[in-house]
Amino acid sequence: MRTNLLNRRDFLKRSTGFIGAASMVSAASQVGCIPSTAPAIRAELSENKIAVNTAIPELSRVGDGVKLENDALEYPLLFIRKTGSTFVAVSTECTHLGCQVRMQRTVLRCPCHGSAYDLEGNVLNGPTEHPLRRYNIRMKGEIAEILVL
Repeated sequence: MRTNLLNRRDFLKRSTGFIGAASMVSAASQVGCIPSTAPAIRAELSENKIAVNTAIPELSRVGDGVKLENDALEYPLLFIRKTGSTFVAVSTECTHLGCQVRMQRTVLRCPCHGSAYDLEGNVLNGPTEHPLRRYNIRMKGEIAEILVL
């Protein structure tokens, strides 16, 4: 008569497979499926500059940001309110292997290998070793001109 009980070896084999699969799903949810908190905006490029009206609701608080997209740019830019009147513009190109970083509240995170940057593009953790590319900004009242080329 055969019982339905597993011996120790079979139990460990099955448990290891389940734990491995669960770990992969968990890792994917933490790294590969990172939602972005930065809304995308179609940006107009003129004379190597992108002009952004900083008085829009998406940039109303410190730490708010928008993703600026334009076909002439290899990678979109993240434009982030640093303080009440200062901003930072960084490339979304991760300096590790070129995946697009995504903005999450107080961190920019790469969904491919988990590199993280602060909102100014400085490295918080690897595998990347280099900061994100930053762009110069010139303010003209409430309009920020980002020099992209």
